[in-house]
Amino acid sequence: MSKKVFRIFFLLIIAGTIIFIYSCNKDNTAPEITIIGNNPVYSCFGLDYQDMGATAIDNEDGDITHKINTTSNVDIEAIGLYEVKYSVKDNAGNIATATRTVEVIYCK
Repeated sequence: MSKKVFRIFFLLIIAGTIIFIYSCNKDNTAPEITIIGNNPVYSCFGLDYQDMGATAIDNEDGDITHKINTTSNVDIEAIGLYEVKYSVKDNAGNIATATRTVEVIYCK
């Protein structure tokens, strides 16, 4: 094998190694969701429930609170336990979830 071919082969191995190492450093850490306020929370039967929400921080993307998807099954017209679920996905596709428990109770 000539020196020129050997150098090209060697450079290709180095380039491939660098690309492999770089691709292995993919972000695989999920964001962190922080529920604002108490958990669980109590709400009075028949009164409006206003959820305080949550925040989300990602180690690569920073503050991604605006990306939080919130779902709730709280029914203020029925006594019982309900959930408000928060989920968020960072730019690398990592998903985090958090749940707040809401108990609708009779208040005097």
